[in-house]
Amino acid sequence: MIEWFTNLGLEYQIFYGIGIFSLAVVIVQMVMTLIGFDHDGGFDVELGDMDHGSGVGIFSSQTLGAFFLAFGWIGAAALKSGATLIVSSIIAIVCGVGAMFAMLVLLRSMLKLQAKGNLDYSSVIGQEGTVYVTIPGGDADEGGQIQINIQGRYTTASARKETAGSLKPGQRVRVTGVNGPASFIVEEA
Repeated sequence: MIEWFTNLGLEYQIFYGIGIFSLAVVIVQMVMTLIGFDHDGGFDVELGDMDHGSGVGIFSSQTLGAFFLAFGWIGAAALKSGATLIVSSIIAIVCGVGAMFAMLVLLRSMLKLQAKGNLDYSSVIGQEGTVYVTIPGGDADEGGQIQINIQGRYTTASARKETAGSLKPGQRVRVTGVNGPASFIVEEA
């Protein structure tokens, strides 16, 4: 392999060298991500509105890896097909920038698939749900349960009724307040 590399012309050595080195770096990044070491030590440049809070900037290690990988291999392929060094360099730069932006779009698309497990229970005030377990009325210490849609999740949550009279399973209720971290105050709808 070393003989093959040393027998190449300088322009081929540069393109192949960049391609081989960046391929090794990308493989190491991929393996580290698979085993749980996915934090790359943190260089990430955000350019104005290019970053929309996704955590991936235009010049992250992943996008730069994609740039150099495409630059090296496409540049070598262009030279091998008979293009001049200038034309090969231009083709390599254009393809590298394309790979960089493709990686940026791919990473941001994958990050959008992440979900947060936090539910904002106060967002349910005013919404209707269904009684799941009988809710006693008045000052009863025990409450019942309702089923309600919270931020796109159909959830069962604790509920109390402050006025007299119980609510039976299947009855519609309206949430009037929050009674703790995962409990509601309800009234008949």
